[in-house]
Amino acid sequence: MSIKLIATDLDGTFLRDDKSFDAPLFQKVFEKLEQQNIEFAVATGVHQRRIDMIFKHFKDYPINFVTNNGARVIRSDNTVLFEKALPLDVLKDIQILLNHYQPRPDHGLVYATDHTAYMPRSNPKGMNQRYFQYFNEKKYFDDVDEIDQPIFKVTMNWQNHDESLFYHAAHQALGHRVHITETGTGGIDIVPAHVNKASGLKILAQNLSIEPQNIAAFGDGGNDLEMLNFVGHPYLMPNTRHKLNLLQDYQIVHNDNNHSGVLYTIDQLIIS
Repeated sequence: MSIKLIATDLDGTFLRDDKSFDAPLFQKVFEKLEQQNIEFAVATGVHQRRIDMIFKHFKDYPINFVTNNGARVIRSDNTVLFEKALPLDVLKDIQILLNHYQPRPDHGLVYATDHTAYMPRSNPKGMNQRYFQYFNEKKYFDDVDEIDQPIFKVTMNWQNHDESLFYHAAHQALGHRVHITETGTGGIDIVPAHVNKASGLKILAQNLSIEPQNIAAFGDGGNDLEMLNFVGHPYLMPNTRHKLNLLQDYQIVHNDNNHSGVLYTIDQLIIS
């Protein structure tokens, strides 16, 4: 098996439910990857600030990143290969949609850069408290015209609402000007059109001169679908809550995310 690049989702895949991972095992596996000149990438819906916190003890490791569901691609040498923000006119239409949609998000609503959380001032007090630890800065706005940084995604959550209803409403209102996907943690992400983990991973792979058939990827949810269909070696977590309509055969990781399934599988892959 000629694998030259391995990419993994984070929540529900690489990370345990408590958002930790087996650091000594990761170090051991990563050293083997380096010895065999195999690239490693994190492909996630979250932003760079949160990733940096997760991998705070591995800052010097040559890790590639596909963040914000593909809106940013960063090589391990910190070269930004790609970034695409939501245009202002689209942000305005997203704001209109969210202002009129019922029920309004009551468990989180953030317009996100890689380091700053922009939140509507009309949000219920304390609604986004759980997000604050993941951003360097938080700012409030009344209208998206006030936002002066590139927004890579808008994330929203409800406590007791079927997010798929909003998914369909957003498709009707915004059409092909955006890509709408689940977050992997029970919410919805709106990112720029034609942006997803596969598009980001493709940019990274082309920069590294690696063909899709030589890529392995791990995922567990709807926002991993395009990535898993893109690579030659897709792996699905056993604890996935979704039936993914993959375009090719795929393997099921034997251990779940709470038992380092991804790391043990990578360890087996690179010695097989």
